[in-house]
Formats: sequence, structure tokens, C-alpha cells
Amino acid sequence: MNSYVVGSKVVHPCYGAGVITRIQEKSIGQATSTYYVIKTACRSMQVMVPVDRADSVGLRGVGEPSRLRSMLALCAHAPRDHEIEKDLRTRQNDMREQLKSGQFADAVAVARILFFLNHRRPLGTIDRQLLEQGKDLLAGELALAEDIDFGRARQEIESLLLQMVTRGE
Repeated sequence: MNSYVVGSKVVHPCYGAGVITRIQEKSIGQATSTYYVIKTACRSMQVMVPVDRADSVGLRGVGEPSRLRSMLALCAHAPRDHEIEKDLRTRQNDMREQLKSGQFADAVAVARILFFLNHRRPLGTIDRQLLEQGKDLLAGELALAEDIDFGRARQEIESLLLQMVTRGE
């Protein structure tokens, strides 16, 4: 079981990267539980995660910058045809699940496929939302890992994705 302290940089699978700002006890009825209070990097939001359920929720530490950067390098390369699910509903459901996993590599896969498809033709509403969510998840974790501003991290992600379509792969 992972144990975090105030100031720990963590990733929540649904809400992305954030910093634990405090650990507090909260009583609900007769039960008292201890919670991590996390301020997310990409939205001004606080998330509370029960300390005793942090592992089962999927809370994890932010990745090492060098590892994140090596995964991000894939964003500059167009996906192959076999990587792109042809059925729209299946693709969208699969991508929702990938983003909910909270894994950086999954968010990279979603962002690069949707960015590539958007270059071919404008995305529909759901795909656009998934693309934005993927870019936000990537930028949030990169920002905390590298100790840079979220906006700058987001620009880096956009720049890498743009390389994919300007390289002519």
C-alpha cells in the first residue's frame, strides 16, 4: 500500500495529476475516515480520496520525467492503420476506458490517434472531448513531473502532436 504525505505529486485515474494539499479526517455518520485532499493540476478542483482506498482507486505517484518524455516522443509519429479502431462507438468506448485507466501511455495513445484523425477531418463532439481530456491528462502529469506551468506543458504536447502531421509520415 502506497502512503503519501502532504506535498506528494500523485495521479488520480479520473481527475489526472495533482498535489496532496492536506490529509484530513472526515466523519460521515458514525464512521470517521482519513482522506487525501488533492488539488488537481489542470483544473482548479479538489479531489478527496480515502487513504485506505487509495490503491484500489488507482492513485499513483507522478512518473519520472525521463520516462514520461520517452512516451511522449510517440506523439510525433503518426499511428499505423492497425492502431486505429474503425468502428466509432467501439473506438470511443475503448478510449474512454484508456483515459480512465490513469496510465500515461494510454493517454498518449488516445491523444495521438485522435489528433491524427482530426488532421484528416474534423472530429465529432465526443472525439474532440476525448482528445482534450487526453491532452489535459498528459499536460498535468508532465507539468508536475517537470515542475513547469500547466500551460507550458500543454503547449509542449500540442507541439509534439503537430510534428506528427507536419513531418508527412
